[in-house]
Amino acid sequence: MNLKRLNWNFALPVGLIVLAVLVSSWLLREKPTLHRGPHTAPAPTVTVTEAEVGQFPLTVTALGQVQARESVELQPQVDGRVEWLDYDLGPGSILDGGQLLLRIEKEPFELALQGARSTLAESRAGLQQEQGQRAVAREEYELLGTSLPEVDRALVLREPQLAAAQAQVDAAEADVKLARRDLRLTEIRAPFNALLVSRSVDVGDRVAPGTAIYTLAGADRFQIEVEVPAGQLQRLDQGDTEVQIHGSQWPDGVFRRGEFVRVIPVLEEQGRLARVLVELPDPLSRDKPGQPQLLLNDLARVELTGRTEQERVRVPLTAVQDGDRVWVVEDGGIRIQPVKIDYLSGDYAVIAEGLGGGETLVTTRLTTVTEGMPVKVAGAETDAGPRRDETAAGDGPRRASQRGERG
Repeated sequence: MNLKRLNWNFALPVGLIVLAVLVSSWLLREKPTLHRGPHTAPAPTVTVTEAEVGQFPLTVTALGQVQARESVELQPQVDGRVEWLDYDLGPGSILDGGQLLLRIEKEPFELALQGARSTLAESRAGLQQEQGQRAVAREEYELLGTSLPEVDRALVLREPQLAAAQAQVDAAEADVKLARRDLRLTEIRAPFNALLVSRSVDVGDRVAPGTAIYTLAGADRFQIEVEVPAGQLQRLDQGDTEVQIHGSQWPDGVFRRGEFVRVIPVLEEQGRLARVLVELPDPLSRDKPGQPQLLLNDLARVELTGRTEQERVRVPLTAVQDGDRVWVVEDGGIRIQPVKIDYLSGDYAVIAEGLGGGETLVTTRLTTVTEGMPVKVAGAETDAGPRRDETAAGDGPRRASQRGERG
């Protein structure tokens, strides 16, 4: 009995080991095989836009410094002591043309005018006396009945004395006019509607010609000079160019309409840029108080829009790839299309060659693009782009969807 029990205890583990070896061998022979199919990357999802056809004007945006069309430093034309000035008119005040700003002491000029008038009266009296003496000389000459040479005759008739007396009267009259002018110039007035920029004088100061006492800037019109590419002048140098001026301190979307003045026919040496001059009437909103005021010396943004009558194709700048090509979506894939850009206008490029309008263009930036690469259009139910055989039935809703994505 013991021998049988010993044999069973030895046979059971050995049998289990043999069984495990057999199962392992079978599994190694019958292991599953992984079959790899062709690897395809998923089609990228892109946003699209449509190439538009129409009459698209050229819009050029540039920055320029606001300057006054008229600017002057007021200086007195007579010397004297300041006896009065309007202290209510400080920097930033808006003046009417002819408004009194300052008065110089008048008494010396009133006395000078009185002296000039007295001299004039004496000169006129001397002229009358000389005219009487000449009349007597003429009567005596006629009574003699003789004929004298022209020179002697002029001396006998006292013509040199009469001319001298007349000259004294003329000089005295000029002195009176000059004295009146000096008296009038004791009052300093604004020469035009102006913005008072600065004042550098006070009551009691002595002023003289050459002393700057006020700095004024014309308030009727401000000018802005902007630089634009020289190649775009032919589309802007027209009488119907639209001008929009945006002050740097104004809210977004707020602008005022300016006036195109002229192209300055001088190119900048650096950058080959041309200069255009525009003006804004009533920049300080005196006539229309509800309008925003344009600040002098502000760096304003100017938008120049030239008219056009020729139909062109326009695409957003986001649809232009590498500067001279676009990616057209056709039959679910990309077609790389070279284009020639005529000009840039705001956020758009106007195409001269390469597109006919209506094409669906990719606006998403992709790292690598190959001809025919499949793409998914964002928002579309299928992976394919607009198919030619579906255009008649589904073109309207598809385009509407794309316009909504662009908005």
